[in-house]
Amino acid sequence: MYFIFEIVFSSNKMYIADLIRAYAKETQIEADVLQTEEKILLVMNQEDAKLESFLKGLEEVLPASLFMGRSRHYFSDKKPALIPASSMRLPVNIAPCPSCQKEMFDVSSRRYYYPFTSCNHCGSQHPFVTQYPYERAHTTMKFLTPCEDCVSEAKSNALRLDYPLISCIECGIALRMRDRESEHLALTKGDYRKLFEVSARAIASGESVLMKTAHGYRRFFKPEAENAASTSILLMADAKGFNEHLMMVTQEFNALLSIERPLLRVATKSDALKALYGASTRVKYPDEGMTMLLAREILNTGLAYIAYEECDEDEEADFLVDFDLPINTQEDTKLFINQDTKLFVSGERIVFPAQVHSEKNRVTVAHDLACVKVGEASVIDSVEVFDSVQTEELYLLESEEFSSGHANEHRFEQYKASMLSVLAEHNKVGQKAVGVHFDGSLNFLYYNGKQVINAVPAIPFESDHLWEKIRTLREGSDRLVENYKKAYPETWERLDNLEGDMDIFEVTAITLGLEDESLEGISSEALSFLGKGGLQIDTRVKDNRFDNYAFLTSIMSYQLGDVENSYMCYSIYESFGDYIGEIVPQLVEKTGTRTVVLTGETFANQSLYGRIQRTVGQYKPLMNKNFPIGKENAVYGALYI
Repeated sequence: MYFIFEIVFSSNKMYIADLIRAYAKETQIEADVLQTEEKILLVMNQEDAKLESFLKGLEEVLPASLFMGRSRHYFSDKKPALIPASSMRLPVNIAPCPSCQKEMFDVSSRRYYYPFTSCNHCGSQHPFVTQYPYERAHTTMKFLTPCEDCVSEAKSNALRLDYPLISCIECGIALRMRDRESEHLALTKGDYRKLFEVSARAIASGESVLMKTAHGYRRFFKPEAENAASTSILLMADAKGFNEHLMMVTQEFNALLSIERPLLRVATKSDALKALYGASTRVKYPDEGMTMLLAREILNTGLAYIAYEECDEDEEADFLVDFDLPINTQEDTKLFINQDTKLFVSGERIVFPAQVHSEKNRVTVAHDLACVKVGEASVIDSVEVFDSVQTEELYLLESEEFSSGHANEHRFEQYKASMLSVLAEHNKVGQKAVGVHFDGSLNFLYYNGKQVINAVPAIPFESDHLWEKIRTLREGSDRLVENYKKAYPETWERLDNLEGDMDIFEVTAITLGLEDESLEGISSEALSFLGKGGLQIDTRVKDNRFDNYAFLTSIMSYQLGDVENSYMCYSIYESFGDYIGEIVPQLVEKTGTRTVVLTGETFANQSLYGRIQRTVGQYKPLMNKNFPIGKENAVYGALYI
């Protein structure tokens, strides 16, 4: 009789399954581990005397994961047929697992307060990788020689067998701390802890600490009215403070504490945070060793949270904590949650590197990411980690500044690759589909099974000479311009002198006078509206095409009518939802397909997402599962153009 333990796991990432295998090996229990697209399966002999202790121990070593769902167990007379999951060793970039965290806070451990503690299944590995295949010789750790204890451990510890980045305080990365007068090196356990103690006390007293972390430089500080900029990220030092200071659903709480540690926008609850950040803010739970150790010491100062800004190494600060080893940073990954739906919005960490299937001898490049054959597999990662490669064809995003000289080079549009990335993830390439791509501009698409067609393109938006375009939009627009100039002279002048390629949301944020002049700023402001029902904002003028200038003119008209910003921003998303809800059924009827695809970062908004579910939910629209819904999905979708 076989005991079968099944865990819902909605990802192609292998680190949880690999951790289970390693723990089974460590505890010397026979267990087959299979990972499919939707779950992880453990198959063990029911009669094994170690079964009960193994399951109890597994509960302690297994981290919480974004991708992990409910578990169940059952018994079977027959052993399930297991198909080995093909996977190659890829560097992860997640938080330390429970076992590694335990070492970091155990004074008897060689890794006590050592921020680069990790194992084969966790931690900040990717920042140290320079090229593939992933082995120590291809990392910046190659400059450090493992001590005898680490060499021995790499042969005996199931969690760190042949681990490329194995190190400890004795043989690992040294830290140093500098202020305006002196420099201190951390070489022993006591030194390492003292460094983080001093850093925490400095922050608690109102000073700033610039710290080089595995995710790049971060300037940490105590958020106060004069420095809590909208660009800063709230770092919760202790999960116990979540319910006191933040208003979250269970899914958001679990996501923040998962080993993936995504970036979330969360509603504020306490008066202190509302005064600093308004109705919502971007929130993180400590996501790598340096930040995690700092947060532990922050708690000892009596603070429940601090803030940080991602910055360059030359940022001004009272203290600097850094190390000499170069790192390859990744953009943080934003997560959007609506009830049981989780969507990666943008970013690289957590998502990349990714192993994908491709039968073509093709390299694709988009947003500094590349998909390249590594042995028999295809891997998506940052362009920098790939050496020179041979390929029959090269596909580049049209906006990518990349000079290849390849004889068979092709350029592709973002919306085409984005739509195909969703169809590929849902195994629907070659089948007709309707799509909506909403990322800075709004386009309605049709895929005929061979190519993606922009069926209802947005009217192009150019931010320069804005007032001239608004004046000639329709009858009466010239009066609107004059009235707006009188009511908002400073904003009028700012809009009259716009430079560069700005999208409609940046210009809208400027028009509304938002501190964060971006789509993120509009989304944040929309969350602060607590009412129901929005205003109808113009989204089109002719041929059902989205008209940026009509949209902006409508907002200015409401602004002259003293409509509050929060109500306006909320209405923007509701109006877009209604517009999409009108056009999609028309395209479905004309094309004869009920497959609907949604792509683009703009969909990561509660108001818009909720509206879309009401207006086109009947079609059960498809979105990316393993890749961001934003621009980063293009490198995968380009494999299918």
